[in-house]
Amino acid sequence: MAFEPSEKRKLAILEDLANARRVLVSELSQKFDVSEVSVRRDLAQLQARGLLRRVWGGAVSVPQTILEWSFNEKLLMHKQQKERIGRAAAAMVENGDVIIMDSGTTVIHVARCIPREILASGHLTVITSSLPIVRELGPWKGVNLILLGGIYLPLQEVVVGPQTIATLQGLHADKMFLGAGGLSQEVGATTATVLDAQVDRASVGASEQVIAVIDSSKIGRKGLAAVVPLTAIDTLITDDGAPADFVAQARELGVEVRIV
Repeated sequence: MAFEPSEKRKLAILEDLANARRVLVSELSQKFDVSEVSVRRDLAQLQARGLLRRVWGGAVSVPQTILEWSFNEKLLMHKQQKERIGRAAAAMVENGDVIIMDSGTTVIHVARCIPREILASGHLTVITSSLPIVRELGPWKGVNLILLGGIYLPLQEVVVGPQTIATLQGLHADKMFLGAGGLSQEVGATTATVLDAQVDRASVGASEQVIAVIDSSKIGRKGLAAVVPLTAIDTLITDDGAPADFVAQARELGVEVRIV
């Protein structure tokens, strides 16, 4: 999916906000080599979408929110970190596994990195509610793919609702790969929508092992809906931007943290 230069710039602005919590018009103008008028227009459009708050000279992040871009837009954010996390997580997939893959954009990188010999073996079962996962793994005839039914949410490209949850309650998986829009010690893993959180909780309940694949920009952020506490996560794979104090706290709670 191609983006106009202004849309790419807005994505970059939001990434800066996720890290610094505040951006200045003058600095953004220099960084992107555009006029301050163009930057102010970008900020005004992002504020209209509820993704930031304009202040004198720039903008600040909206406290405790998770950005609701489309799946393809979010896939571009922190791409290199997500690719590293995906490779590390995919190495944990074994021949004969039954795995649940949720709808997060980092999880799609896990799917892309599963070794070809496992994908071709005929002994890997993948359960998902995510259409991007289906598009990624569906062409592999050696993958036993179970697509959950439910109500389709086009923005996230995922199915949710009572039907999805009821199906999960009758299934069992060896591993679940869990993405999240936010991760904190106080609340744990969170998402932007209640419906997504309900499906993720049911997926966790159906799995022996929960592997969270979450880039460091999400750490310290809290979404609208809680999924599971930090103690429910067996392994957290994140990038080297993760705050040292959070990593230490997670390990004290018994979470295996892998930094990539």
